[in-house]
Amino acid sequence: MKIATKVDDKKRHVTFALEGELDVHQVKGLKSTISEAIVAGDWSYAIDLAKVGYLDSSGLGMLVYLKKEITRQGGRLQLLNVAESIRSVFQLTRLDEFFGLK
Repeated sequence: MKIATKVDDKKRHVTFALEGELDVHQVKGLKSTISEAIVAGDWSYAIDLAKVGYLDSSGLGMLVYLKKEITRQGGRLQLLNVAESIRSVFQLTRLDEFFGLK
C-alpha cells in the first residue's frame, strides 16, 4: 500500500492519500504511519480512499481505532472519496454514521 502524506501546518491539517488494498496485510504499516503523524490538539486529518479498491474487517477496525485515537487527542478525522463498493462495507456495519459519510 502506498501512502502519500500532505501536511498543512497553517491550517493544522494532514491528508493521507492511500493507494492499494486496505486489508489485514496492510493494517499494521498504515496504523503506524498515521499514528506517528498524529499531533495532540486541534488538528484535522483526512484519509483519502479514492485509490483504495478493497477494504476488509481489519482495515475497517483500524480506521475506527484511528478515529477514536485522533478524537481522544482533540482532533477530527474525515474519510474522503469513498467508492461505492467501499461505502457498502461502512453501511453494512453502520459505521457510515460513525464516520459521517453522506
